[in-house]
Amino acid sequence: MKIRNIKVTIKETKNALKEFATALANARKGERIVPHEEISFKSIDAVRKVLTEKRMQLMHVIKQHSPDSIYELAKIVNRDLKSVNTDMSILLDLGLVSVETLREERKRTKPRVEFDKLNVEIAI
Repeated sequence: MKIRNIKVTIKETKNALKEFATALANARKGERIVPHEEISFKSIDAVRKVLTEKRMQLMHVIKQHSPDSIYELAKIVNRDLKSVNTDMSILLDLGLVSVETLREERKRTKPRVEFDKLNVEIAI
């Protein structure tokens, strides 16, 4: 099994847009683009606000225990379902988790983490 990593970087918006523009221009010229998964934040404070200890715990529990629903995830981490749903929405928006909707007797949403490592890069 291939280990998937997501790179978390801190860079100014203009630098991130410049990198995107360069990649787009290269793609339009027909050059091969090496795909990579990266999430960029404007500052270390932004990283801290998004990748909180509780959200990191959710990703870890999803990866290790593979709960069958968000309700089960909330029970495992001993947290209120509403709080877990709020954190899951943020992680979903960032692409750090995904969900699979299952229909059995009742509709369930099974959370997934499809990467193995978050690599944080901070330029000094």
